[in-house]
Amino acid sequence: MCGLGCTKFFNVVLSLVGLGISAFALFVEMKSEVDEDFTPPCDLGEDISCSVLFHSQYGTGFGLVSQFLPANHPANQPNNVYWGIYFAFFFLLSLFNYKFIATFQILLSLCALVGSAYLGYILHFVLKNVCVLTVGTGAVNVLLLLFSMCKRRALKPKVLKEDKYGYYIPTTNYP
Repeated sequence: MCGLGCTKFFNVVLSLVGLGISAFALFVEMKSEVDEDFTPPCDLGEDISCSVLFHSQYGTGFGLVSQFLPANHPANQPNNVYWGIYFAFFFLLSLFNYKFIATFQILLSLCALVGSAYLGYILHFVLKNVCVLTVGTGAVNVLLLLFSMCKRRALKPKVLKEDKYGYYIPTTNYP
């Protein structure tokens, strides 16, 4: 699909887009908590509203952390904090072209897709709502998975030094 430089570029750009979405969502969430009259720009209607997810029990810790830890625990953060950490970490990993890092990025992307699918399920079937930012985050996660798979495919395995008969002969640096 793409070469190594192309996949690296798209992974970096998509990570920054995801980080921007997360930062914007965190700003909107914090602003709506402070100012009661604030209407988030992502609240497009009654059925398309990010505020519903932000102010529900699923808006912090994916609705799972508060079941195991108290509400004031440091691990019980808004979902956008977790997404921001994920996208920042993915951005850093995108700067390196190693096969094991590309494999790790694929695993991270799969975990993020599970998180996006979980939030999508909660939004659609439990809260009966749609959040534009969650849909955008899910789309970025799908694209990151695809480009990470392309990156891994573009990385060639290291060729071992062979002699003229096709056998690998290990060499040492000792005289």
